[in-house]
Amino acid sequence: MWLRPFAVLLLALLAGIALSACARSETPRHSHAASAAGADIGRGGALYAAQCAACHGAGGVSGRIGPPLRNERLRRSFDAVVKIVEDPDSPMPELYPGELTKRDVYDVAAYVESLR
Repeated sequence: MWLRPFAVLLLALLAGIALSACARSETPRHSHAASAAGADIGRGGALYAAQCAACHGAGGVSGRIGPPLRNERLRRSFDAVVKIVEDPDSPMPELYPGELTKRDVYDVAAYVESLR
């Protein structure tokens, strides 16, 4: 008779552990929801095609001069990508401010972070 309450308690404990593990596995490595809020990935893709693809490759694959940018979100946070676009190391051209506005930078960074 005492086994039934024990089994129910054990099942509840295991269900809690399983739900906790699922919640953690869906958490991104870098949290950029607040920073990327309002960024337009579609617009960022068009800007990327015009300003970045020649060096980093279409869709961030196999750049001729710059490194490929697929899965960049696994290496850098959204904010780190923004900083690179705003203040790049050579040979990357300085496009901000000038060619790109602050909004453009956020849109391009959001697009880069979306590349898989």
